[in-house]
Amino acid sequence: MEIGNTQPVALATRLQPGTMAPAIQSTGASAKGRLDRRRLFRVLDYIDRHLEGDVTLDSMASVACLSRFHFARAFRQAVGQSPRRYVTARRLERAKVLLVEDETPLVEIALALQFSSQANFTRAFTQSTGIAPGQYRREATAALDVNALRVRNGFKATDQAYIGSGEAPMRIS
Repeated sequence: MEIGNTQPVALATRLQPGTMAPAIQSTGASAKGRLDRRRLFRVLDYIDRHLEGDVTLDSMASVACLSRFHFARAFRQAVGQSPRRYVTARRLERAKVLLVEDETPLVEIALALQFSSQANFTRAFTQSTGIAPGQYRREATAALDVNALRVRNGFKATDQAYIGSGEAPMRIS
């Protein structure tokens, strides 16, 4: 099952503050043992384009034109986590999007993102977010429904603070 092209999502993720995008610690070509910016972004783009495929240490090292051992060490220095952990984190971020976008069964999402089973996917997702994927889907969908209802009914941001408080907003004429 192919979920779709995620290249625009990958770029947007790197540009948004507070996302899983790596904080590049040193990207100069002269920094010994570190990935230069060009190689790092080439690898990150490769990862984002192949989340639904088999992303191995060898394939990432090949994209960076480095040996697997040098690449693993340099990637950890540049990104702050191992390549495997980074790929898993990106897959879990992609899973969050897929859970909210449509009603694809959890097992299909798990297998599409290269988890060996739905149980392993659920375990990794729960460790990452603190809630199970099904619960995440229900809560995110409910939040989207409430926001859509507010927009449809013309609520303003100032009106939203009074919802549920039982008090009407004070208006000055």
